[in-house]
Amino acid sequence: MANSENNEEITQDEPKKTEQSAKSSSAKNGKKKGGAFHALKAEFHRIVWPDKETIIKESTAVVVSTIILGIIIALLDLLIKTGLDKIFS
Repeated sequence: MANSENNEEITQDEPKKTEQSAKSSSAKNGKKKGGAFHALKAEFHRIVWPDKETIIKESTAVVVSTIILGIIIALLDLLIKTGLDKIFS
């Protein structure tokens, strides 16, 4: 029961949208055709791009881990193939 009481309290605190406010928000979304591209451009300006040192470190970590995992998979493949060859021969 405590959960349902908490949910009721949360919903009571939230502002309720009327039909008028819903119509005005939909009118704001479609105010001009190129608005989506303008918003996308604004979002790209907010991105914090990593510096060169961070990119090098993270790229090196990805390449090294990929090589290590590739070697592990190749060794497992070799072991399984050798084991199956011995079983079937």
